[in-house]
Parts: sequence; structure tokens; C-alpha cells
Amino acid sequence: MNRYQAMVETLPVPAGQAERLKAAALTADPKRRRTFRPWSVGKKVLLAAVLAVGMLVTAGTALEVMAWDPAFLERFGTSSQEVPGAEGVFRDVNAAAVCGDVTLTVRQAIGDKKNLYALLDYQLPEDTDLEAVVAAEHLPPLLIGTLRGRTISWEDIRDMGLEEQRKTYSGRSSTSGQSTHTLGFDPESRTLTCMLSANFQEGWGLTAPLNPSITLLVWPPELEVDGEDVPLADHAAVVTFRPSFNVETVTGKAAEDGITYTAEMSPLSFQVRMKGEDLPDMSDQAVCREVESSLSLRLRDGAVISAEDLQLSGGSSSASSSFTHHDGGRLSGRIMLNVVFSELMDPAETEAVLVGDVEIPLS
Repeated sequence: MNRYQAMVETLPVPAGQAERLKAAALTADPKRRRTFRPWSVGKKVLLAAVLAVGMLVTAGTALEVMAWDPAFLERFGTSSQEVPGAEGVFRDVNAAAVCGDVTLTVRQAIGDKKNLYALLDYQLPEDTDLEAVVAAEHLPPLLIGTLRGRTISWEDIRDMGLEEQRKTYSGRSSTSGQSTHTLGFDPESRTLTCMLSANFQEGWGLTAPLNPSITLLVWPPELEVDGEDVPLADHAAVVTFRPSFNVETVTGKAAEDGITYTAEMSPLSFQVRMKGEDLPDMSDQAVCREVESSLSLRLRDGAVISAEDLQLSGGSSSASSSFTHHDGGRLSGRIMLNVVFSELMDPAETEAVLVGDVEIPLS
């Protein structure tokens, strides 16, 4: 047994689709209709009118403590906003961009160097068939490209058709893992609300910049009608913001058997980097799961909490690696592991990160 074993302009409706959309709305079961009011209409209209298109917003400068959105409280738990350091990973962003007949608003964000959670409102065009959206069995999901430190503006894409936009910009992302979840729809303001979670490919290292700009490139949501996907706008939309997180972290370093271990922990997550020779082969899914399951935290009171328990009911993990193969099957390179907590934690209460029987003291 080795040490590792110890351990997401106008509605273009093709011919015949308008009738089908109308019929779907008229025949829908009222029990399936859902209303979600994520933000007051007056506040959204005022904000959209004041902020310039594609405006770069620096958030978090207000002195008052902002209340977390109920969606964040549900995701991270009501006690997370009281954890020491929580104010550094949370920002009340309120960045809006008007892109033709679509308005995007990033309301709040939680994040650190490696991870981002954002609440996004997508206001549909005025001529959208709202009854069809309300009656839909499944709310339209939002497909989002997330860029960090790189900006795409509405001016860059406004003169392109949707197909040209897709050809030019699809697949651009700074993330190693991402998911989106549509939380609800408010027909009064024509707004779909989504929670985005993303892990970034670059930038969890100790020297990485914490507060580059973040651009969200949002493709038009699609409504399934008679087995066909109907886009609810004929163009992509884009919003850029800078969350200005002020995250307190603890770090540590250890070495054993030719491998250097580096750890960093924020209230939102912790990361481990392993660099050297004779690394475990993370291309083997069983080995990858074994290494991930070997991660744990030892608190200053002596309690040990496994990564699986830290992620329980809403947390997540991700792993990436790069290797050079040598004779005899040896591997050298680096492994990066990222664990997002289900509830925020105070880094000062953690004494060490454990990778199996390897201890990485934190300070």
C-alpha cells in the first residue's frame, strides 16, 4: 500500500413555429407554470438605463455589508456569510450591460483565485412569447463562456449574426470546469436567473492575480418546442465586471520522496499542487479518485475532515495534471487539485492540509 492508497434582436421563429409556440402556451398545464422574481423591475430598469453598454464595474467599494441573495444562502448555507473572511470572497456586483434587445446583469459573486460563483439575470427581448416560456416543462438553460483577464465587448459582436458569433467565439473559455443552473423565470420582467459556477484553468498559484476582469459571453437560451430548440434571441450578449475580491488565505509547503507539495486555502476552497517525479498517474480514473479521496484538513482542535465531507451536499472538486513520461513508467510533472467547500470555512482554524500521510502545515 503506497501513501496514496492511505489515503454549465428579435425572436427568430421559423415557419410554423409561431403557431406551435402559441399552442404550447394555451394548452399548458397551469400547475407547471412557475414564477420567480429575482429582482425588482424598477431597480433593474434603472440600473440598465444608468450603466453604459459593456461597462467595466469595480464592485465591493461600499462600506455597508450587503445581504447575500437567497440563492447563495441556499448553496452555501445561512451561516456562511458570518464566517470570518466571508466578506472577502463575496461581492455585490450589480454590473449590467444592454446588448441590443437583451440585458445582462451580474448581481452578486463569490470567488477566490481559482473559483467563481455568479448570479446572472438574462432579460429576454420584449417580443418573447412569455406564456410559452412559463409553460415550458424545463426552463431554458444558459450556455456561458467565461473569460478571465480577456474582454469581449458588445461592440465586437453586435454586427455579427448568431452563426458568425458562434463560429468566432464558441469554445473560448478560461475555465477547466464550469456548470450553470437556471434558478427561475420572472415573466413580469422577462428575466431568467442563473447561477454560474466555474473553476479557472490558470491562476490558483500563489503569484496569480486575484482581481482580473471577468467577461461572460452568454448565448441565447433555447426553448424546446415539438422536439425542436427555438432560440429566444438572435444574437449572443456579453457583460464584463471586476469583482475585486479581497480574499484572506493561508499557505503551506512540504516535500517528501522527491515530490514538492504546495497548499493554499481560502474561506471558499483549498488547492494542492504536487510537483516532481514518480507522481501518481492521474489519467487513470481510479488513481485520480484515490488521490482526491486522500485529501483532508486537520483543524487546530485536532479534528480531521475529509475532502468528501467538506464537499458534501453542494461542494465540488477538480483535478488537472501535466506529465513527462520516463523510462520504467515513471512520471514527472505536476498535479493540481481543487476542492470547493459546501459551506465557507475560516482558514485560520485549519492547521494542515493532508494528502494521505503527507502533511502540509498552513500558516
